[in-house]
Amino acid sequence: MPVSTSERRPRGAFLAAGLLAAGLAWGQGDGDAEQRKRLVEQKMRLVELLVNSPAAQAPAAAEAAERSKALLGDARKAAAAGQFDNAAQLLDEAVRGLSRQGGRAGADASLSASAQRKQNDDLREQISTYRGAIRDLEKDARQGAAARKLLVRVDTLTAEGDGLAGEGRAGDAGRKYAEAYKVAVEELSRLRAGQEVVLALKFDTPADEFAYEQRRFASGEVLVASLLQEGRGEGEKRRQIDAWLGEARQIRGEGEALAGRRQYRDAIAMMEKASGVLNRALQLMGVPVF
Repeated sequence: MPVSTSERRPRGAFLAAGLLAAGLAWGQGDGDAEQRKRLVEQKMRLVELLVNSPAAQAPAAAEAAERSKALLGDARKAAAAGQFDNAAQLLDEAVRGLSRQGGRAGADASLSASAQRKQNDDLREQISTYRGAIRDLEKDARQGAAARKLLVRVDTLTAEGDGLAGEGRAGDAGRKYAEAYKVAVEELSRLRAGQEVVLALKFDTPADEFAYEQRRFASGEVLVASLLQEGRGEGEKRRQIDAWLGEARQIRGEGEALAGRRQYRDAIAMMEKASGVLNRALQLMGVPVF
């Protein structure tokens, strides 16, 4: 919750990582309900990226973007009711609508590239926030040396991502940014374990603060996904993690509905609550967020 209009006092380390690529393939005849649920959740995240990408914000795509947002909302309801096939169809229709609006054969690729660039920009913003926290820790007599080494690691990975982005390899750049964030969130959490982390974040309006919370939540989702890729959520852990992810996304949806009615303070509180649920999943996978 906000401490003032310009300062935030998170309960734990900021969640951060690069967004993992989510495909649109839907397995035919797949009887595994858990797998179908996960595929739907991947599609939801991809559609969220697409409808919020710069390409979808263009005036010519406004109508299609609004339609796709409505379809996304319907898909969330269907998924909550366990109707995963229906949810997948709605999400596919959302993507097709945006592609048709693009009016060219390469619309899917254009939207995906635009979404990738946006996600990289968001990650770059989060890197800057994390970097400030690490710089502050450099002044600590006990942790200063470790903080300096961490800063070098994060800066090296970020620079590699910047180089790849400059070559037009946005996907590869995103993976480097993801690695930089993963290192930062895990190592900073360990270095500051038991301490309260205070970061000064300035927002011109409540809407800007809400948008930041959306980006922070998205980073948390991706960090969870990245750790799952490493095999940190196997067996019974996976069921609990999936349950927390579903709960967090439902809370996020409630927050976005509040923001749609311009009830930003309540919306921000809901997004913070959603990120808190993601923290539980991270803790279960060994990330010492608190």
